[in-house]
Amino acid sequence: MLTEGQLVMHETAGVCRVVGETKLDGLPGQYYVLCPLYVNDATFYTPKESQKVKIRPVMSQEEAHELIAQLPDVPSLTFENQNDQKLRCAAILKSGDSYQLASLAKTLYLDQLRRSRQNKRSGISDTTMLKKTEQLLFGELATALGLEYQDVLEYIQAHLK
Repeated sequence: MLTEGQLVMHETAGVCRVVGETKLDGLPGQYYVLCPLYVNDATFYTPKESQKVKIRPVMSQEEAHELIAQLPDVPSLTFENQNDQKLRCAAILKSGDSYQLASLAKTLYLDQLRRSRQNKRSGISDTTMLKKTEQLLFGELATALGLEYQDVLEYIQAHLK
């Protein structure tokens, strides 16, 4: 049961504040009203009784520090082909698992770096996927650590040196 004002991690919207409950015209049941912290002008309505939509508490400050400390050891992913990459990336994003998101972000970032060194550009889908991954991961880390979203990458880099 979510409470008004609670911060939660929504599978696609990232960190959201629960602003209340409502009933939607023509649809059965009650819905939570969620406002994403890092997506402008958006509101999500999630069925209270849904088992399909993954919503969980935002990680604690301690969990955020643990995740950052583990980042050097987070494995990069390998994909068999473009279709495998697309399916696995979508599954990781939907999972909302911070460790898997970190692994995906590391994989996409290293691939982007490799391509840049070869004077090649990353594909639009890879760039979009990296931004979505960062939105979910950095948003949660910013919230857990009490940082501004744009300061998360610098914070991570400073703690890994």
